[in-house]
Amino acid sequence: MNAQTRWFPAVPGSLPAIRVFVRELAGESGLNGDDARDVLLAVSEAAENAVRCAGASVVGVTWELRDHAVLLTIEDDGVFDHGGASSRPLGLRLLFGIADEVQVRPGRPTWPGTVVRALVRVWSRAGVPDLPAPPGRPRVLIVDGDRFSGQSLAAFLHAEGYEAALVTTVEAAEAALENPPALAVVDLLTSHGEGTRFAAVARAFGVPVVAVSAIESATSVADAYLPKPAHPLRVLAAVRDLLSPDP
Repeated sequence: MNAQTRWFPAVPGSLPAIRVFVRELAGESGLNGDDARDVLLAVSEAAENAVRCAGASVVGVTWELRDHAVLLTIEDDGVFDHGGASSRPLGLRLLFGIADEVQVRPGRPTWPGTVVRALVRVWSRAGVPDLPAPPGRPRVLIVDGDRFSGQSLAAFLHAEGYEAALVTTVEAAEAALENPPALAVVDLLTSHGEGTRFAAVARAFGVPVVAVSAIESATSVADAYLPKPAHPLRVLAAVRDLLSPDP
C-alpha cells in the first residue's frame, strides 16, 4: 500500500473522522489487536494536539505502510504548543510512549506548520510472516509482555537466521502451540506471572524452554534460565545450546 494522505479541518469535530480514516487503513493493512490500537492512539493524540492547541486551520494525516511498521505523519499549519517551558503537551508525551521513533518539526509564529512523524512497529499484519528466516531454520516463539523487549529480541534472532514469532500474552502463546515451535523463550512474568505455567505447558508439548525472569529463578520449570534483563547474546547461546547441542 502506498502512502495515503487526507486533510481535515482543524476542529474538534474532525477527530472522529480522523479516527475512522486510520481505523479503516489499519483494517485494510491487516493490523489487529494491540497493533491497531497503538496506531490509532498515536494518530489520535498527535491530531488532537494539532486541533486543540496549535491554532491550525487544517490537519493532515499520512499513512505509509512498511515492513513490520507504520510511518505516520501528522501535520498542520499552526504553531507548536509546547505546553509550558519544561514539558511536552500531554498528547505528545503519550505519543512518545507508544511509538518507537518520533520526530517533531515545530511550527513557529514566523514559520507556521508543525510536522510530527511517528514510526510504530507492528507485528500482526495479515500475510506478513513473523520475521521469516531461510527455509529449514528453527522457529522460536518469544513470549514477553514487554513488547519493546520482545521486539528487540525477535529482531536480533532474526538477524541470526532464526524465524522469530513474538506474542505478548500467555493466551496467544498457548494458541501458538497448535503449531509447536522448535523452542520458546518465555518471560515468566508475562500475563501477571502466567508465563511460569505456560513454560510447563510448552515442555509438555515437547518444546524446550528458555526462561527469563527479573525476580525468580526458573531452573525447575525450564530447560535453561537467564536473569532479566538478559543480553541477546546470552539468549542466542542458550537457544543454540538447546537446538544444536554439541555432540
